Amino acid sequence: MPEHTGRARAGSAMPTTPALETLPITSLYSADRRCESRVLHLDDGGFPEASMRIPYRRSSGHGRLLAAAASISLFSIAAAIASEPKPGDDEPIEGCGKAHAMLGRMWDLESGPELPYQREALSDTDVVSYVLDIELSNFNTSSNTCTIAGSNTITLKSRSPSLTQFTFRLRNQYSVGSVLLNGATPAGATNININTWRIDLDRAYGLDEQIVIRINYSGNSVAAGFGPAITVNTKSGDSVPIIATLSEPYYAYTWWPTKDGDLAQPGDNSDKALIDLSFTVPNNMQVPSNGLLDSVTDLSGNRRKYRWISQYPISTYLVSFAATNYVKWTQTYTHPGGTMPVEFYIYPASNTTANRAAWEKCIDMLGAFRPIFGEYPFINEKYGIYQFNFGGGMEHQTMTGQGTFSESVTAHELGHQWWGDMITCKTWSDIWLNEGFATYSEALWEERKTGTPNVAALHAHMANRRPFNVAGTVYVYPADITSGGPNRIFNSDLSYRKAGWVLHMLRNVVGEATFFQILADYRAAYEFGAATTDDFAAIVNATTGQNMTTYFNQWIYQGGAPAYTFGWQSTNVAGQDYLLVNINQTQTGTNYPSVFVMPIDLRATIGGLPQPLRVSNAARNQWFVLPVSGPATALAFDPDTWILRTAATSITYAPGPPTIVATTPAPGSSTTASPSLTQLEVWFHTPVNATTANFSLVGDVAGAQSVSLVSGSAVNPAVLDLSAPLVADTYTLTITSGVTAANSGQALDGEIADPESPASLPSGNGVASGTAVLRFQIALRPGDLNNDAYVDALDLQLLVDVLLGIETDPDLVTRSDIDNNGRADGDDIQAFVNLYPGL
Repeated sequence: MPEHTGRARAGSAMPTTPALETLPITSLYSADRRCESRVLHLDDGGFPEASMRIPYRRSSGHGRLLAAAASISLFSIAAAIASEPKPGDDEPIEGCGKAHAMLGRMWDLESGPELPYQREALSDTDVVSYVLDIELSNFNTSSNTCTIAGSNTITLKSRSPSLTQFTFRLRNQYSVGSVLLNGATPAGATNININTWRIDLDRAYGLDEQIVIRINYSGNSVAAGFGPAITVNTKSGDSVPIIATLSEPYYAYTWWPTKDGDLAQPGDNSDKALIDLSFTVPNNMQVPSNGLLDSVTDLSGNRRKYRWISQYPISTYLVSFAATNYVKWTQTYTHPGGTMPVEFYIYPASNTTANRAAWEKCIDMLGAFRPIFGEYPFINEKYGIYQFNFGGGMEHQTMTGQGTFSESVTAHELGHQWWGDMITCKTWSDIWLNEGFATYSEALWEERKTGTPNVAALHAHMANRRPFNVAGTVYVYPADITSGGPNRIFNSDLSYRKAGWVLHMLRNVVGEATFFQILADYRAAYEFGAATTDDFAAIVNATTGQNMTTYFNQWIYQGGAPAYTFGWQSTNVAGQDYLLVNINQTQTGTNYPSVFVMPIDLRATIGGLPQPLRVSNAARNQWFVLPVSGPATALAFDPDTWILRTAATSITYAPGPPTIVATTPAPGSSTTASPSLTQLEVWFHTPVNATTANFSLVGDVAGAQSVSLVSGSAVNPAVLDLSAPLVADTYTLTITSGVTAANSGQALDGEIADPESPASLPSGNGVASGTAVLRFQIALRPGDLNNDAYVDALDLQLLVDVLLGIETDPDLVTRSDIDNNGRADGDDIQAFVNLYPGL
């Protein structure tokens, strides 16, 4: 992947300003800080430095955009509008409503594909707020249209030293009646490319200058393709139509003029703004929307205006409304800081006790998610669910639209309030940060909903969320967005299921506490902003203190999943039982990693009891020698299915490279010198073939020692004869990969992590050809003043010479203090005699 630079904006937490209508527009939320971020190369060695993390970061737009002409292709047609749910249903609907709508949504083809055009960069402007005031009328369910008329007042800041134009998106069937700059200056809007309009400003605006643009527009909505962003439909039970919006990923322009990215591009969701939304509808309708309901005003002609205001920044695609003859009720979420309203809007025909109870489970979910995600991010406003005419659900900020009463969908959409709304994927390439997190939220709810952690329920739900096809990448490359559009962005297998598994596996890789600390750190860094895959990876890297590049490369940027075969057998060496395990990866496929580097959990049955084990699998064919408490009678591979794998097939154990399991002396040990210490032993887990040339012994002071192998054919242990007893010193024993297993012929797997630690044995990294290096000490024998491993008359004479002052060598003087009283004196003669009375 090519490296690129991005920008990030910093700001405070949720603004605590008064309601929007009481403010001068300049006081609205806006701040800026910039930093660098990058996309990982697949062969890159590391993440961006941890110093990139800042307490709060809100990503902004990337560089100058040239919208390229897209190769427009038709997508498979499926039903975009789901049938109304049966009361109390809990059908296994996949995630969000857009996953269904996008199955059938085609490109906007009425006027042909859009052509390239130039515009200011998305990062050249920072939208501070939208004040949208529209009236909806002339509802036609047969044509799926209505009339929309009104205005959008956009307050923005220039992020350019010389901003002369502003580009907005609005579908071409609408007419722009007038444009007013800063409340006084008329301006024109030029339709430059089907659904894109440009306003030429009255002058060049410098950095941080504010501009207020009021756009008046009107027209009839159009049912474009098979999944329009605004629909006008019938519903069962009465004749009142249901009007609803679903703008993700880049279809907000189908119903309101707004700054947004272009069709078939990765886009940039980081320019969040505050909203003040007014909707005028017939007075038999209610309108749920984002934020808090500020006012309801009855107007002439049997009309009613609903005004919603939010002081939390919101991405364009999350702005929404719906309108019909809803039945509304409100419940309360009690949290440590107080209470928050939870509002529900349901069709009259769906208003049953069972359906109400199904949706009200979100209140328990709010409490269950709080300890692991932090408090609900929009706690000063509300959470709500309204019924709409799309299948599944859509996580509109503070007010989720759902076409179902499914418990898993309710959990999914609520999870999005943290992961998708509070922190939004910066580009559509990073959609997994929304959908994977929400998919895993479903499983976390299943695990925690009883109040007692239920790991079995967690694993059962993730088993139900296994992707049917693992071949593609979780990351949506820009070329795939251009060619595949929303269908590729919202691919159920990749952006939802496989992405959820990425988080599930990460939890097991880094550990329970660390995983949830990652979520806390991620929230702290990007709350109310936007993040990329690299941003999240950098958080993981910093929180764990590990280089997790390989994990993200293999699971996010590359395709596939591992397929395993494994074999095992038990053995006993010198009274110690070992479990021998051979693991092979057999997956093949385009853009598949040859090796998925993963920890693998094993569960051996020993003495009728389970013994958990973990190995680090980092090679396509790898062998492990594991000390255990007794002979194993069974082995389970990844018993809890923490790994997204396509196979785990048990096969006959195939012998591998030999490993060192013990030595005498042991690594890091200290052994007192003795004339009887004339041999070294090296134990392997299996008999080996070796020669004397495969071994060397060197003292730090004494230098190279002469050793000879007693026998080298199918031996265990390998016994080395010494030409003389070892004197006091620190020794390095080296065993080369010329040692081979008698049964497999493979070379020694000898790497030792710490040459002075017995815990480093068994040796090796699971693959053949590694030299072993270990160290041990031989301690001075008390009374052996000349350090020759013997205590004899020569040592006694040296002691006398030291006491008489004839011998003044500092080492000899130190060694003469046999009774360890801090000095050499006559008492040491008696101590010497006591140690060796027969001398």
